[in-house]
Amino acid sequence: MEIEDLQNADIDQLRELQPETWTDIRPYFYYYSASHFCQPLKISENGKVIAVGTNIQHQDSAWLAHIIVHPEHRNRGLGRKMASTLIKNLNREKFSTIYLDATDMGYPVYKKLGFEVEIEYIHLEGKNTDQYLLNPETVIPFHVGHKEEVLALDRLISAEDRIDLLEPYLRSSLLYISDSKIEGAYFPYLLDGFVMAITPQAGTELMKIRMRNKPTARFPSNNQVCIDFLKENGYKVTGTSKRMFLGKKREWNGKAIFHRISGGLG
Repeated sequence: MEIEDLQNADIDQLRELQPETWTDIRPYFYYYSASHFCQPLKISENGKVIAVGTNIQHQDSAWLAHIIVHPEHRNRGLGRKMASTLIKNLNREKFSTIYLDATDMGYPVYKKLGFEVEIEYIHLEGKNTDQYLLNPETVIPFHVGHKEEVLALDRLISAEDRIDLLEPYLRSSLLYISDSKIEGAYFPYLLDGFVMAITPQAGTELMKIRMRNKPTARFPSNNQVCIDFLKENGYKVTGTSKRMFLGKKREWNGKAIFHRISGGLG
């Protein structure tokens, strides 16, 4: 069994690999396939896809994502083989840090490959809510003149340069402005709906908008402000996952992430 590039024609097959508690994985793989900075791969047997995964390459960091093995083909080392290949395909001199978000099932595999736990993501579920903003004038649509400030804010928070990922979604983002400075941003159409903010009020106000049509939440467990806010609004903790890294440890600000981009992008 060789590892090959995943083709668009393969993606509909991935329903057979779909983990029971996950949202549909196929839209993510269409996104990976269409993005020049991603490398989705597959392992096939008898013409059927039995394992998949991708790496996602930023300017000097990378992520591994959606490493999934068909339930009937587990315990054959395919997950480790896929992860090892995705790492091998990265230039480690350029990509000094590799990240991933590990489930309980994947954690032992990644630990053996040298990944270390950095923090947990907390998972919460609730219901859509429609709350008024404290001051509607603080939230404005993105304007091209905001581009550099928004990208700089993301670099400050994530310690990564994710311009290729964020740039196509800037025009549809919403910004929280205070004293003429951008304190937060919400990207409603970037995968799971990314929310970042350097002040508590910016984060909770943007989360109010997200909660109008997205009743789930995933973010670093050290963001106590977001945990308290969501619990006050009826959200319940449903689980956790482990953010892990390989290589250079970076100083990033988990307390400023009110909702991650996705499990494969932090």
